[in-house]
Amino acid sequence: MVDASLETILRLIEKSERGLAQIEMSLSSILGTREAILETIKKQGNGNVILDLALAVLDSMLAENEIIYDISSSLNALLKATDDYTKRYYMQILNLCFWEASQLLVGENDDECGLLIKLEKSTKELNQAGCQFIIKHIINDINEFKKKYADKDLRNVTRHYDVPTKIYECQQKLSNIDFFAKGASQLMAIRMEMSVVSSFLLNLLALPIKSILHNEALVQRRGVDLRGMFNDAIFKAFRKKNLENIVQQVLSKGQKILDDCYRLYRNCGNVTKFSEERYGQIPGGFKKMESLLLLRMETLYLKYDIACSVWGYLNASSDMERTQNLRLIHITKQAALTHIYGYNEEFRAKSLWVRIQALEEANETLNTEKVEESLKKLTRNLEGDRNNSNMFAHYRYKDVYYIPARLEAFGKMSHYKELADSKKLLDVCNSLEEYTMRFLYCINDKQKRERKKQCDEWITKLDGFADKIGDNEEAKESLRSIRGIIEQLYSL
Repeated sequence: MVDASLETILRLIEKSERGLAQIEMSLSSILGTREAILETIKKQGNGNVILDLALAVLDSMLAENEIIYDISSSLNALLKATDDYTKRYYMQILNLCFWEASQLLVGENDDECGLLIKLEKSTKELNQAGCQFIIKHIINDINEFKKKYADKDLRNVTRHYDVPTKIYECQQKLSNIDFFAKGASQLMAIRMEMSVVSSFLLNLLALPIKSILHNEALVQRRGVDLRGMFNDAIFKAFRKKNLENIVQQVLSKGQKILDDCYRLYRNCGNVTKFSEERYGQIPGGFKKMESLLLLRMETLYLKYDIACSVWGYLNASSDMERTQNLRLIHITKQAALTHIYGYNEEFRAKSLWVRIQALEEANETLNTEKVEESLKKLTRNLEGDRNNSNMFAHYRYKDVYYIPARLEAFGKMSHYKELADSKKLLDVCNSLEEYTMRFLYCINDKQKRERKKQCDEWITKLDGFADKIGDNEEAKESLRSIRGIIEQLYSL
């Protein structure tokens, strides 16, 4: 694992802390002004180029703030992390931020719904050639940034647990913290360029907007109550309950356990492939063991990602940073519950829970009523929460711009519920992990019994030969040698 240089860390901490402080002061005024403009457009109808440009500028300002908010929070967590799994988790989250920021601002092939594409178009309509030139330059910077720092394959496996070996292989490439720190620094620099343009345009439009809005002060309206984002008492209460110690213990050995699982899975695959190519058959139990190891890896990734998001929340140093990690808790919890149990019959039919119960060994080893009851309670409102999950995971979808609604939803989130649900979900994951271990032991015991039975059959045959050869010492010695080889082979 290559850590960021001290110079990079100090520079980024200074930038991120300053950025978070600025965001806390500016969010309410931006949201309030945006609300006033939307109300006026609704009354007057579309076609006012000044209001269209003002709305594009305010959306751009919200994007600047939200991107820096996410980047700063994730970067701070990465720099504080001490174990390899948590570091890799926050590298994935930073990559996700890089990708989503690029999609929000310019999209794929500069699509028309990208915020900067819309802003550039609006400045063109008002003959602001200088601003238009700078915005085009920023768009080029973002496209270059995306090519270098936003990894689409890594983004596609983040919080998607269907192919755990692919997650593992992508994560193993994540070892250079300095790369992500420099990416965050570059995106912060691009944000400063955007801020210069936004501030210039907002000052230019201030008087015309006030006139259109009937001289209402821009910063006196408040569209969203953000107080619910900050809940220090609940944060302190959960720290006192030693939740931090619980997640730290979960994560301290996480990477080693995953390494062992992946190695065993590859070994099983190699044995299976060799046996099939050489002898035309697969040894009993190996294919099933491969499937079980994949189930176990799925369970571990679910458990560790939940633990990482809770760890980030409990180690946050500001209200805004804590809220960012609460968002991660919510998204990770929703993704985990959808994968484990599903939110309707279609998803439940292919869920991890159904696949575990379908195993032959499940009937012999499981007492699942308590775990299923917990899953039913945790998934009770899962389908209704899906809109929030999409909104928290993405900045926009096509022409639907999520950031204003996301900020409003932040104010309604229950810190207590998200943390309490995460603790229950960790308990469920512990049970699932225990089940997969039991299944592996069952298969191992079954294989041992089968090997012993086969060994005993060979020994019985050899004993029959021994009775027939009489006093021939040379033949007896050969039989003893063969018997030793058979016993050694079947003991493996």
